[in-house]
Amino acid sequence: MIEFPGFATLLARLLDHRGLAPADLAGQAGAAEPEVAALLAGAGPDPVLLRRLAPALGLDAADLFELAALPLPEDLAPAGGMATTSITGVMRFALALPPEARAELRSHVAGLPSARQRGRIEGLPASVPYRHTPGNVLMRMVATRNLGWNGTAKAVQLLTGRSRMATVYGRIAADQAELTPDLVADLAVVLALPAADLAALLGLPLPEDAPAPGEAVRDTALLLRDLRRLGVEQLREAEDLARSLPPA
Repeated sequence: MIEFPGFATLLARLLDHRGLAPADLAGQAGAAEPEVAALLAGAGPDPVLLRRLAPALGLDAADLFELAALPLPEDLAPAGGMATTSITGVMRFALALPPEARAELRSHVAGLPSARQRGRIEGLPASVPYRHTPGNVLMRMVATRNLGWNGTAKAVQLLTGRSRMATVYGRIAADQAELTPDLVADLAVVLALPAADLAALLGLPLPEDAPAPGEAVRDTALLLRDLRRLGVEQLREAEDLARSLPPA
């Protein structure tokens, strides 16, 4: 079992990969340079600082909390429940929409209250038993999208066209399967992250021909971040809107 390094190493890897100085990150995040320097020196991550660093790093805040091995705050946690079919239904329609219609759909979804805020949790959130290893942390990041193994397999197929058994993703989380460059590239698409950034964080290589996702795929992966907050009833509302918008 390969142990994942601490957050200081992960942050240093990403900054090095991007050629970004700590002072530049601090400036972009509106943070004090000593705060960032302390993180890189091994200080425990502060949740408030993580929220400020996330947009400066181009990361989803929930992903940064997972990388820092901190519990997800309630406003970043997935809604839970049996939402996979509805989530992938919205994704399927979104992929067929023109840019302006996808923007309308994303705006509508972002404006909906979270299921947690409404007290409408249909079950436990998607979760992965904690093991601080590259595959486990990666699958915990995917699980923040309210996707279990079946949902992950469906999302990967929708966004990349590649099909794998759902059990593959469970085996990755349990460190029972190899985290290959192709898998890293495909899951980077689901997470709406540049594949090279994710590979740098994980300390793994990427296939040389890993293609960049198209605009529709990228927008749909970003939509997935907001869909995780919604309960089944809200997801059906979003799916109805996506179905009603004119396709490309």
